[in-house]
Amino acid sequence: MTSALTIEEFRKIRDDSIPRDSILTDGLLPHPSLLDVTHIPCQCALLSASEITITEQYTACQLVNLLAQGHLTAEEVTRAYLKRAGIAHQLTNCVSEFLTEEALARAKYLDEEFRKHGRPVGPLHGLPISVKDYITMKGHRTSAGYVTWLNRIAQHDALVLKILSDAGAIFYVRTTQPQTLMHLECSSPIHGTTVNPFNRNLTSGGSSGGEGSLGGLKATPMGIGTDIGGSIRSPAANNAMYGLRPTTLRITKQGIMGIQSGRESILGVVGPLARHRDDIHLFMKTILDTQPWLTDPSLVPIPWRSIALTSHRLTVAVMWDDLVVHPHPPVTRALRETIQHLKNSAIRIVDWQPIDHLTSWHLISALYYCNGAEEERSLLAAANEQLLPLTDWIFNQPNVKKRTWIDMNELISARETYRNQYARTWNEREASFDCTIDCLLTPVGPSAAPLHGTAKWWGYTSVWNLLDYPAAVFPVTTVDLVKDQVELDYQPRNALDRENYNLYTSPEVYANAPIGLQVVGRRFDDEKVMRCVEMIERAMGKE
Repeated sequence: MTSALTIEEFRKIRDDSIPRDSILTDGLLPHPSLLDVTHIPCQCALLSASEITITEQYTACQLVNLLAQGHLTAEEVTRAYLKRAGIAHQLTNCVSEFLTEEALARAKYLDEEFRKHGRPVGPLHGLPISVKDYITMKGHRTSAGYVTWLNRIAQHDALVLKILSDAGAIFYVRTTQPQTLMHLECSSPIHGTTVNPFNRNLTSGGSSGGEGSLGGLKATPMGIGTDIGGSIRSPAANNAMYGLRPTTLRITKQGIMGIQSGRESILGVVGPLARHRDDIHLFMKTILDTQPWLTDPSLVPIPWRSIALTSHRLTVAVMWDDLVVHPHPPVTRALRETIQHLKNSAIRIVDWQPIDHLTSWHLISALYYCNGAEEERSLLAAANEQLLPLTDWIFNQPNVKKRTWIDMNELISARETYRNQYARTWNEREASFDCTIDCLLTPVGPSAAPLHGTAKWWGYTSVWNLLDYPAAVFPVTTVDLVKDQVELDYQPRNALDRENYNLYTSPEVYANAPIGLQVVGRRFDDEKVMRCVEMIERAMGKE
């Protein structure tokens, strides 16, 4: 029986479990003033040449091929990623739990099975996968971002873990998440603050923030996150990763224990974060090939499909600004440079005017908390857990209030009216442009990775949750200290816009921060979204 722990005891156990061969001694642990720590794993002399090759040179797809051919063993790959994850955690505070013994035992079992039968056990044979702490794992604590649930032990694995395990995956670390899960950052009284490895003054993103920092330091080949307002896409963009927010009801959430369970006003999703776009396909295809809808009847029975598109017939609609919070100069430049590449490749570009995105925020923030955040506040109070500023901010959005059943029905009707309006306008614009709009290209947020405590505007990601449109993030560039100067003549349009504008005092504040962009498609066009990402990247010269 697992004993009850205090936060201090929990953190001590976690920190004591950091793999011994990854410990950065006083001479290796960088001073807090060193902001960019992405070079430390390779330069600290703790990783061997083969471990650097395994963790840096191979995508997840390449790793599973090498493992299936017997060129690598599951144990050596797992040890390499455990060691690199230990280094990454000391630099960014990104791991909630190291699963060293379980992972190595699993790796040895898989290697023995391979020796016996001469073939992999499944399409992910021997692949280490990191898991957001929120994803329920049998025998492990599952707090869902609340101190009062710190000692809640899961009795079963979430179905998504069972599917991936049956495919041969190895779960080796669980990763940090913020208080209540409802931040685009990653701070909590349980885990502390997870920082961005490219600039530790900035956030890793959230709520799958631990996955972001781990991936930014190349300490995971593939991670599992969740997204109800941007929680996969924000960490992916902030850490130069790929991430997919699938359409709801494609990837199972069965068995996940959280406060949102059973609520259908806005559905969260499970999805992948990875370091290469092909690895997103690997995650999705592996799961959907098992026909999970036969086990979880809430899912739609749609397999992962192959999509044919050609660049000379591709039309991309660009949303430069949501007309609520204006993007900082690096984000606008990323869009501008990407669009030039697309035009050079004969991809048609049209402008996309946002459709009342402020209303979308008022709707979705209300739909998050149809009880006025009453249950959430009660859970925090049960452990005398103080609200962090960003928790207080989201709880106190103007439309968050306790609603009657009739009020709730009216809010759901307003959600459907907004969805219908967006679909109708998309159709009208296609008719006006005399073409199919294959995807939208948009910012992921109004800035590069935000300064800690400042990630308040979710609108660039949450609108697609409200509409239930699939959205993928891909890396584009980094903040440029010369090109990305302050827009001195810009006049903010509202208080949120002014607050965001005032944060960008100079590009040096965001030095080295990655910039990603977001590709959005219609509902259930997840495969088409990923195909559009591929075509956009090919136009940019990325193979």
